[in-house]
Amino acid sequence: MAVITVDDVLRTAEGFEERLVEYYKALCDNSTREGVRLLADYIGRHCRRLSAALKRLDPDERERICACPIRYEPVAPDVPCFEDRDLTPDATAGEVLDIAIEFDECLAELYRQVLRQDLDREVKDLFESLVRSEERDEIVLKKIKATDYF
Repeated sequence: MAVITVDDVLRTAEGFEERLVEYYKALCDNSTREGVRLLADYIGRHCRRLSAALKRLDPDERERICACPIRYEPVAPDVPCFEDRDLTPDATAGEVLDIAIEFDECLAELYRQVLRQDLDREVKDLFESLVRSEERDEIVLKKIKATDYF
């Protein structure tokens, strides 16, 4: 069994967030609907929560947390899922929101898998805050969808 660390999981999540930014930028650039363009721009700017959470940590604490080994490697969000979610230029805001909610659920599940393991309190605190952040984002996206804002 290969030993992985918290840093490995965080790099996986960061890579997924980077793909999200690219995905929403392409959607914004190619959409024919102004509301979808605004929505994609909004979501793309707000999906870099991981780097913001890590910046709030003391550098020594971050280094210590990142070096913690994880016993069981969590199943990473499926990167090919982006290809399965190919939206046409005339996609509706509702379709974009449905996909954004799915992506948030993917990241939240990755973080929950880490939380199921026996880890230091600092590590658990970090991943609990990441789960809460994803859950809050899901709620916001669901509210936007319910109000048919875009």
